[in-house]
Amino acid sequence: MDSSWESALLMLVVLAGLAAPGCGFQIVEGPSNATVVAGGQARFNCTVSQGWRLIMWALNSTVVLSITPKEPIITNDRFTSASYQAGADFVSEMLIQDVRPVDAGRVTCSLQSSDRVAWAFLSVQGSLRRAQ
Repeated sequence: MDSSWESALLMLVVLAGLAAPGCGFQIVEGPSNATVVAGGQARFNCTVSQGWRLIMWALNSTVVLSITPKEPIITNDRFTSASYQAGADFVSEMLIQDVRPVDAGRVTCSLQSSDRVAWAFLSVQGSLRRAQ
């Protein structure tokens, strides 16, 4: 095979890979398991590479927080967000305020238009008792 044909074929393969859905961005590091006392705060981090458009956080299969490159979409005040750059990657942090026993379960970070998902478990113990 002629080297120009080989070069053209290689270029087509590379371009097809770049055009593939979800290609070019990924979850670099997913959240870690957490154990929190009821009434406290839980924090989960999800690190993604450049090119993402929407990060979705779900608790027990229900999306509770969405993050766009411009701002978070907060639908419940108990679920808020912090974010920062880590080199070339983006770190999305979901914070759960006033953790309740019903919150125990699977926490999922996923990217729109991608089958890439990372998850951790939230365990909730006892309750915070206020001193009288």
